[in-house]
Amino acid sequence: MKLRIPFVGMAVLSALVACSASAKKSPSGGGGGADPVKTGPTEVVASKPTDPKLSAKLGPVQEKAQLFREAADQLYKAGAALDNGNQNLAEQLFSTAEILTGPEAVATIAPLFREGAPPRVTAPTQKIDTSAPPQPKVAGNSEAEDEAAKVAPPPQVGSLTGTMQIDGKAGGGFGLVTLEPASGKWKPRTPKRGVIEQRGREFLPRVAAISVGSTLSFPNFDTVFHNVFSTSTAAMFDLGIYKVGEAREYTFTKEGIIRLGCNLHANMSAYIAVVSAPSYVVTDDKGSFAFKRLAPGKYKLRAWSEKSKAPITQDITIKVGKNEVTVGVSGDAPAGPMPDKFGGKRG
Repeated sequence: MKLRIPFVGMAVLSALVACSASAKKSPSGGGGGADPVKTGPTEVVASKPTDPKLSAKLGPVQEKAQLFREAADQLYKAGAALDNGNQNLAEQLFSTAEILTGPEAVATIAPLFREGAPPRVTAPTQKIDTSAPPQPKVAGNSEAEDEAAKVAPPPQVGSLTGTMQIDGKAGGGFGLVTLEPASGKWKPRTPKRGVIEQRGREFLPRVAAISVGSTLSFPNFDTVFHNVFSTSTAAMFDLGIYKVGEAREYTFTKEGIIRLGCNLHANMSAYIAVVSAPSYVVTDDKGSFAFKRLAPGKYKLRAWSEKSKAPITQDITIKVGKNEVTVGVSGDAPAGPMPDKFGGKRG
């Protein structure tokens, strides 16, 4: 649905309110005199004006004045939320005003609302093809990348199949297995480009493995706003609020496990494993994994599950032909929604 420019502020505010409320309850939609925008389990409603004067077509000056009036209203509400100690809500309301006015108009007060949040990515959003098919649930396989790039296998080949167990039980979530030559020497992998999308109020892939230096795009396929962020030490960033059909990018320069969240939807979560190892693969939901073209020798195996706080490490020897291993990790990661981008508890 297309909203006329004078009412875009109402659309933005409604979207943000619906997003914020979704973690606690589902807001009701519809009703007379409203245009519903379908958003899956809920509806974002943009109310039509009741003032007859606003019903008439506005000129460019009047349109701009209306936008700034709506922005001022959101700024007053943002200031009140900040005074009441609700920094997360205050930043969301401020972002509403920022969308209406443009970032330059409110740049001097932005730090008041964003202090304590991860560094903000301010690059312009990119347009995306909203008809693109969904991403898979998981992504990341160094051997598949090598085969696609027509990299020759080693002269002698060993394979490794295995299962990751969480607290002694197979299955229960996705994970990551990497292999590094015990010598500590290998050729760094070439950085790639990938995608983690926001679709159906979920991140896809839910677990992705990429090599150090790779760049990911974060497109929004939903008709509600999203705010992708990370407070992980390996990559702290805040992509800001953007709508359907838009995306922002981030380049990951440091190895580590990154938990991804949406500041508007507490239930949304994903993991990015940034690895320097030459061989890596994301497991299936039963914990199964396989490497098919390894050079025989001694390796350091690292394994991690989305239910684990940190990876485990073990030594392994790959012989020519078939090799098997069972890997055990702990399911000691905290349960429930991740904190908001200011560290506040949600859910």
